[in-house]
Amino acid sequence: MKKFMPVFLFLLFAVSVSMFVSSCGKPADSEIMTAEDAIQAAVTAGAEDNSPKLLEKARSLLQEAKMLNEQGKYSEARKKAETATLRAEKAQKNSEHLGSTPKAPGAVPEEQTPPETGETENTEG
Repeated sequence: MKKFMPVFLFLLFAVSVSMFVSSCGKPADSEIMTAEDAIQAAVTAGAEDNSPKLLEKARSLLQEAKMLNEQGKYSEARKKAETATLRAEKAQKNSEHLGSTPKAPGAVPEEQTPPETGETENTEG
């Protein structure tokens, strides 16, 4: 039993190190996609109007994360993307708290909505 203890400990160490390296060595694609989704949700909630600084910070962090990911700095990219997600979520919550009317992509504000077809204004008086 004593003969196998050093071999067992070495194998345990090798497996632990390889698991650690593989977790750090993967691209941060999932975290980046999560941040992109969070930013889009914040925009939809009206963060461009109600929380522009937080939203801009989230976008900036996302761009940094993408750049780091492309450079192979996956751990740093992951951290930036996670922070971008937190900032975007905060911007979304701020917007919802302020009672902003959510914007659908491409939506036209009410005051700019054209009149319904068939309705005409009677100017003859």
